[in-house]
Amino acid sequence: MAGAEASAGCLILSGMPGAGKSTVAPLVAARHARAAHISGDVLSYMVVQGRVGFNGQPAEESARQLRLCARNMCTLANNFADNGIFPVIEYAIDNPGMLDYMLAELRPRPVVFVVLAPPLEVCRQRNAARAVEHQVHFDFSPYYRAMREQLGEVGWWLDTAALSPEETADLIAARAHDTAALRTDLPASCAAPSGGALGPAAGGGRGGP
Repeated sequence: MAGAEASAGCLILSGMPGAGKSTVAPLVAARHARAAHISGDVLSYMVVQGRVGFNGQPAEESARQLRLCARNMCTLANNFADNGIFPVIEYAIDNPGMLDYMLAELRPRPVVFVVLAPPLEVCRQRNAARAVEHQVHFDFSPYYRAMREQLGEVGWWLDTAALSPEETADLIAARAHDTAALRTDLPASCAAPSGGALGPAAGGGRGGP
């Protein structure tokens, strides 16, 4: 996935808390000659006054800021890719509406969609092992199930339970372009790779699931 072909596209790395997104994303980026790691959480927390995070109140403002975060991620990705720097977007996406919106913002750029998908219990264990300030302190199992039900046929779902972060990054860098490329001319719900209106979505890390 390295080289000029990859630099013209974009990788979206998704998954639940504890899946390893924030650890793996910069490692994947480091496996390219020129690449950038774009964290949705970092962009979300740039709102230092009046921030309303995932599932926050008022719900309308939470949804508006979620859409803004998604647009900012894609704008940065487009800017990097236009300048030959391969963007790796890291964010938890649990529904087709969120992915459809991002694909539209990135179109016609090629998009690779990878979901880090260890079993739920592994995610819970890893989340509990984090520093307290980085833990998710609510039950994210409904979002895990929703992601499976709504996006389970889209992209490459990679079970990382038995893989180190470095092994995971190696696999993604070597195989994701062939395994997880989406058709950007179709909605996400129809854009599964040949091998296989923005709604509520789960933000990663401190911001949500």
